[in-house]
Amino acid sequence: MIQVLVGVDQEAGPVVPLLKRLQFPRAHYAFVHTLSASDYLSYGIEGARTSDEVEKIVVAENRHARQLAESAAKGLPGAVGEVLFGHPTEAILRRAESLHAELVALNAAHTHSERMAVLTGSVARGVALGAHQSVLIARPSELFQADDLPVRAVFATDHSEYANRCLEQLIELAPQGLSHLLVMTAVPERELEVLDRELPELGVSVAASVRRALETRNQSVVKRLSQELRHTTVESVVLTLPIHESIDQALDQASADLLILGAKGHSVLERLTLGSVSLHQALQGPASVLILRA
Repeated sequence: MIQVLVGVDQEAGPVVPLLKRLQFPRAHYAFVHTLSASDYLSYGIEGARTSDEVEKIVVAENRHARQLAESAAKGLPGAVGEVLFGHPTEAILRRAESLHAELVALNAAHTHSERMAVLTGSVARGVALGAHQSVLIARPSELFQADDLPVRAVFATDHSEYANRCLEQLIELAPQGLSHLLVMTAVPERELEVLDRELPELGVSVAASVRRALETRNQSVVKRLSQELRHTTVESVVLTLPIHESIDQALDQASADLLILGAKGHSVLERLTLGSVSLHQALQGPASVLILRA
C-alpha cells in the first residue's frame, strides 16, 4: 500500500482529478486541510476564549474535512479527512511524516476562501522543498474537471545514479492512467560546441558522441518503463536547448500536462537531477509536476 497525503482547500481543486487520472493502483488517501491562527480572525472568532467555543469550531471543521474526503473519495480508495491546525506548510509536513506517507499531493495555487486556510503557491513550494516524500503539485488546465482522461507526461532525467533511483520510484508508483510518457534529457548545444573546440585532437565529434550516448541511455529507460508500465507508450528525445527551454519543448512535443523529475536536498538552493534547473524553476512552469524523491 502507498499512503498519499492530499492537501486541499475548501474546494478540492485540480489535485483530485489529477490523482484520479493517474490511477495509482495501491494508493490509500488521507485528505487534510489546514486552519492557522490567522484563519480564526477571518472566522470572526478572535473573542472565542472559551474551550467550548473552540471545540465547536474544531468539530465543525473536522466534519467539513470528512465531507470533503467523502465527496472526493469516488475512485480514490481509503480516503479519510481531517483538519490540521498551525502553519499550513509545517502542519502538512508533520502529518506526512506521522502517516509515513510516500507521496504528498496538493494544489499549486489557492482558491479564495474566507473560511479556510488556503494552500497557496508558496505553501506548495514550501512542501516541495521541505518534504522527504515525493510531491505532486497540481495546476489547473483545460482537463481540470476531467478525472477519466489519460495523462500524457514528460520524464526528465540526466541518467545520474539518483535519477535512476527516481525511475524506480516512478515504477513503484505504477500510474495506470499514464497513456504516453516522453523520456527526455538535455545537453545545451553551446556546451557541446565547447567540447568540440577544446578537444580537436581527438579527430571525432565529441558532441555527436555525447548525443549518441544520451540516446542510448534514454532507450534503456524507455525499455525499462515499457516493461513495467504496459499501458503506457514510452518514447525518447534528446534536446539541445538550455534545460528549462528543453523541458518546455518536451512538454509541448508530447502535448503533456505533467512533468516528472527527481529532486534531492531540502533547501532553497535545491537542484534537480537535470543539473542547472532549480526546483523553483520547475515549479514556475505551466504543467503539473511530480517531484520524485528516492
